[in-house]
Amino acid sequence: MRAAGTLNEPLLLLRPEITNGTDGSITKSYQQVAMVWALVEASTGSQSTVAGRIASTYPLTLTIRRRTDVAEGWRVERDGQSLRVKAVLPHSEQAPFMQILCEQEEGDDGGT
Repeated sequence: MRAAGTLNEPLLLLRPEITNGTDGSITKSYQQVAMVWALVEASTGSQSTVAGRIASTYPLTLTIRRRTDVAEGWRVERDGQSLRVKAVLPHSEQAPFMQILCEQEEGDDGGT
């Protein structure tokens, strides 16, 4: 894992919140949890056809100081981009850092 000096990009971690309305509706929103510093590494993007249009995905690996609360389904805000947390890589209790696999989808407004 890399040294803390390479964590040079600020990110916002957001946890999903589900609200049940009195009319039976369900609303999903995201609550800000923390601002963290990260090392962001990009992988090769891919394209596929979804509902008759081309959709692009851009996987990213984020390295941050270890936290115990980040989970799949969270969002990460990065310089105006909304990233979806796809996986949190396992780490030991003693590891000072952790890795989060995220994906930004073209045209994704951050909601579901």
